[in-house]
Amino acid sequence: MPRTHVFHTGFGFAVPVALICALVTPRVFAQAQAQAQAQAQAQAQTQGDATSPADAPPAAEAPPPAPAAAATPSAAELATLRAELDELKKSLNEVKEQQTAAEGSGSPADDSATGGEPLKIYGFMDMGAQHIWVNPDSAVSHVFQVNNTSFVVGNVNLYFDAQPIKSFRGLLELRFTNAPLGDIVNYGGLAGTFQRKNTFSYDPGGTAINAPMWGATVILERAWIEWNEHQALKVRVGYFFTPFGIWNADHGTPTLISLALPQFIVQRWMPIRQTGVMLYGNAFAGDWEFGYAGTLSNGRQEISNYNFDNNFGLGARVYARRETGRVNTTFGLSYFTGKTLENQIDVVASPTGINGIDFVDTTKVAYTEHVMGADFSLDLDATRIRAEGVVRRQVFRPGQRTAGDLLFAPGSFAPDQWQETAYVLVANQLPWFGIEPFLWGEAQAQPGILGDLVLVGSVGVNVHFNSAIQWKNQVTRAAFTNWLYTSPYDTSLNNVSSVYSRLVMAF
Repeated sequence: MPRTHVFHTGFGFAVPVALICALVTPRVFAQAQAQAQAQAQAQAQTQGDATSPADAPPAAEAPPPAPAAAATPSAAELATLRAELDELKKSLNEVKEQQTAAEGSGSPADDSATGGEPLKIYGFMDMGAQHIWVNPDSAVSHVFQVNNTSFVVGNVNLYFDAQPIKSFRGLLELRFTNAPLGDIVNYGGLAGTFQRKNTFSYDPGGTAINAPMWGATVILERAWIEWNEHQALKVRVGYFFTPFGIWNADHGTPTLISLALPQFIVQRWMPIRQTGVMLYGNAFAGDWEFGYAGTLSNGRQEISNYNFDNNFGLGARVYARRETGRVNTTFGLSYFTGKTLENQIDVVASPTGINGIDFVDTTKVAYTEHVMGADFSLDLDATRIRAEGVVRRQVFRPGQRTAGDLLFAPGSFAPDQWQETAYVLVANQLPWFGIEPFLWGEAQAQPGILGDLVLVGSVGVNVHFNSAIQWKNQVTRAAFTNWLYTSPYDTSLNNVSSVYSRLVMAF
């Protein structure tokens, strides 16, 4: 953004002098030229009277007239120059006052306050339509909103990016959504009275007593402050995306190739966001860039923002990147580990407690997890390839397991498990109209009552109208099947087909 520059004293003195010279010199030169022309005309008049034009010899080329002495400007001209000079000084003083005011709006004079950037606000939004097909006999068709076509508002995200002083930066990202209007709060029949979430109310700030209003949710995507004076070591504190793989940190719709995310992110095999401290940085060796990130956090925060037992989550990512213009390559390794638990607090009768009652804390769920991933990215001219593999190990404490499938296996508990997944995505932008088709293949293996292997295939096409507008479309088929175990149910009953279309704008 444009900045106001400080005008130094030397510049302020040179400008008036240059202006005086620029104003006076043309006028003096014009007067001297007019005087010389008048003298030449008088001399020609005299010669013309003594010799007739027919008898006069060819006139020799007269030498150029000598420069006339500079005429002294009149009092009126001097008054005009003084007025113009006063006007220029007034303009310079106004600029200096504006510069002083701009500097005074920040903290007191301090060398460390220089080099900052003003607050920048930018973001993206996407909206469109979708249709999801599920067998009507499947329980999934009654849990989620499927088998219909709906227009939807996808993401409306705003970034507030500030760097008020050099080496410190803060970022706040908010997502605005119209949820949870329409969500099922309670099922009917044996479950009780059917009810959907209704966020309607009357607008107290409306211009009518019965002005309607529907409440919605604002999601805090991330909020952090970082110190970034050194390229090799930067410190970020706050609420940030877990640096894991390709998709998680760079989650904006305009930057991602496909609309759908890998299943290990959708199923939260590692925490999507963390609250804590991140150290990261990078260095260069020839054409290669080597970077790292390390995190210390509260771990998973699905049920609380707090750390219940001082068991912190640890994460790390390293990568090597080579960008040469035509061929760009990135290799990455990611890791996360942490302990997650849920404490239940009961009020019990106690003869020794206050007023005959006491509190008892009980750990209901506790497990340790290790998540490891490797990723590869290749950009070859107009072709983009993304591939990633992830392995997760989850181990519960005895007697402190989460509930199993409440619908298909009520009363069961989740087992210790290995989970593996891998995907490959290939996209190629054609030379016509910014069209970019892509193919996606994904396989996921984990213990499950509906089948322990899920195969996902997608085909899509993106249209890049310009740097700000895209139209994204994706068709996906997810199939449940048996691999190591045999499900007692028809696994194909829960297969899902979907079509998503979004118009995306970045601003």
